[in-house]
Amino acid sequence: MEVPTSLAGYAMPGHGIAPAEQLLGTPGFWPAFYAPVRDEFVADPEVFGADSADVDEAAEALYGAEQIWPAFRIPMAGGHVLWIVHRNFPDDSGTDFLIAHPDWDRHACLASLDGHYSGPGLSWPELVAVAESAPADAAGVVDSGLRLLLLLPAFGDAEVPEAEAVARISGALRAVGVAEDAAPDVAERLLDHQFWDGPTWAVRGRSPLSGTTAEPGSPLALCDGQYSPRTVPPGLGLTADQERALADALAGGPRVDQPAAAR
Repeated sequence: MEVPTSLAGYAMPGHGIAPAEQLLGTPGFWPAFYAPVRDEFVADPEVFGADSADVDEAAEALYGAEQIWPAFRIPMAGGHVLWIVHRNFPDDSGTDFLIAHPDWDRHACLASLDGHYSGPGLSWPELVAVAESAPADAAGVVDSGLRLLLLLPAFGDAEVPEAEAVARISGALRAVGVAEDAAPDVAERLLDHQFWDGPTWAVRGRSPLSGTTAEPGSPLALCDGQYSPRTVPPGLGLTADQERALADALAGGPRVDQPAAAR
């Protein structure tokens, strides 16, 4: 079964991974997609312009495909790709948010939505930056609103500018069929994540115990949420240049606070 080369270390024998962006426009997709974090949308799909039969069909496509797992590709700056994979083992299903790059030995897990959930994997500035920075002519999801909606379950940040966030998410929701008057309420509910609450993000220096005291601190923001994989930098054996490139990708492109020589 086919597996993207960058996810070769993630997929299990007997299972493939296939891009499923064609599902984004199907009725019932969004209530089914958000079910792991907001199952009330499954009971009330009308807010998304869908009915129960639509949701059942979308849920089967997302969570019932046990051999070929459906995935959504979020291309990022610098050749990075954020994969959203529906890991449909019969007894260990979940949705994983993974970052991969052709030059890496393996992927990095940003968040997982399952019985042993982990996250968040993105701060609010990173969520917005990644949503709005699809590279030209990239394969996968390039519409900024769709990218934002797909990445919302992996996000968590205590320092969200609420009015801006509600307005931004509401606009994306209206574009996928949520009524104008209902969109702000749906946006507020999506911002209120049931798995993690109030984590903060900061760039910190390396620990003296890391064995890299001669190097500057990692440019990657870390999270203080107890369930977040990003309480430490991703253990990928990345070089300093690769860490800077990943930090740039999460910022939507070269960070303005970096000198040109470091970009």
